Amino acid sequence: MKQGSRQRFYMHEAERKNMPGMDTCGDFMPFYHDGVHYLYYLHKYCIYEVTTKDFVSYGEPRLAIVCGGPAEQDWHIGTGSVVERDGVFHFYYTGFNESNRDTEGKHEQVLMRATSDDLIEWEKAPSFLIPPYTEHYGDLHWRDPQVFWNDEAGEYWMAVTATEKNGPLNRSGCTHIMKSADLEQWKHGEMIYAPRSYATHECHDIFQMGDWWYMVFSNYTRWWETRYRMARSPEGPWFMPPYDDMFDGRGYYAAKTVSNGTNRYLVGWQAIRANMDDGSHYQWGGSTLVHELVQHSDGTLGVKLIPAIEDSFRQELPQAPAAHLGVWDKETAAITGKEPNGFGWIELGRMAEDCLIETSVQWSSDTQACGIMLHTSGSGLEKWCQIRLEPQRNRLVFDRSNKFDGHHLFVEERYIPLDSLSGADIKIVASGNIIIIYVNNTALATRAYNYESGSFGLFVEHGEAVFAKVKISE
Repeated sequence: MKQGSRQRFYMHEAERKNMPGMDTCGDFMPFYHDGVHYLYYLHKYCIYEVTTKDFVSYGEPRLAIVCGGPAEQDWHIGTGSVVERDGVFHFYYTGFNESNRDTEGKHEQVLMRATSDDLIEWEKAPSFLIPPYTEHYGDLHWRDPQVFWNDEAGEYWMAVTATEKNGPLNRSGCTHIMKSADLEQWKHGEMIYAPRSYATHECHDIFQMGDWWYMVFSNYTRWWETRYRMARSPEGPWFMPPYDDMFDGRGYYAAKTVSNGTNRYLVGWQAIRANMDDGSHYQWGGSTLVHELVQHSDGTLGVKLIPAIEDSFRQELPQAPAAHLGVWDKETAAITGKEPNGFGWIELGRMAEDCLIETSVQWSSDTQACGIMLHTSGSGLEKWCQIRLEPQRNRLVFDRSNKFDGHHLFVEERYIPLDSLSGADIKIVASGNIIIIYVNNTALATRAYNYESGSFGLFVEHGEAVFAKVKISE
């Protein structure tokens, strides 16, 4: 990925070694107005803003709301949301002051507000403070206000990250609702979701698509993850979708949605690994990653590559197939690979620094794995990355050659139903160290730092697979 990117995967500053997190950007708070997507985000304890019309090209970053001093409630600013009423834009955000913890009459986290007439100049409202509702909730987690219009109730609702009072350790995360007729006077509503599964429900986003309501939230209880729930009403009951309640992998976090009136997009960040090393853990913050939401006939959600990003790869690159292992038929419109006893692969051509790879694949019913090879190099295939479809396990996996002997980081994988008759459509965006995989409206984003562009190809393991319309573009 280009340093300080302004293309496709926005990042505030250059990636750097020993990054503590605050030098990147995170917790995007998207807002759409007059043809422009305003992406507000946290950076160095303040709120910054960058704009885009297509999620391909981004402008320059601009400081929107500056944090206060050590004695002020918003010494560190946290996540929030923007809403417009009568030409005035209201930014509800979290005011953090860690020194207030366990101090009588003070709170570490408080809900605050700023207003603007133009989405550029913001004025804080120092008298607007909503402290934790300690009569019913804990005193620590009280943040990430997301304001939306509830047409059924005829009023504004604000979803708040909270914890049940005296709840079980790391299982008391819940969603509290506040209500207002005019965005000025707020009253406490009720708790609408408390599954007793997570420490918190961060970065809420509640919205309606068709006949369904959705609640998107993130949590860090076991690993980073962005999940969603479904309901027929914003009051609930909220339930988990069958099979898969995530949009992406475990490095994709704090995603919130934005609609332009036609399409709805999921705007989150793809984490960066410490020291820019594949063997290190993910750090807070990274580069923006935006998916377009897809609503299935049963109401469940998926994601797909944004068409504007796909269209930005205009130049098709040449291919020069060279079979290495297994039996490969490359003389027809499709490429067929057979290897019943192990691993077979065919090299197809060089990759560009930024490229899009597309294909459709079908496999025999006994095939154990098939998919795409990326960043391959060396006469003995010393370095490689692999996008694996494992039909017997119904999963999509990202694997790489430097995971070896003592590498204990989690497997980057997604559940995906795989049927040999219908096959799978695959689209892969590779941009520097970023790799984003789309398979049948399921996404898996990751990073691969210790690789050159190298070559790409196809593989099959213990079976047979047919790849149609293989294309690479830059």
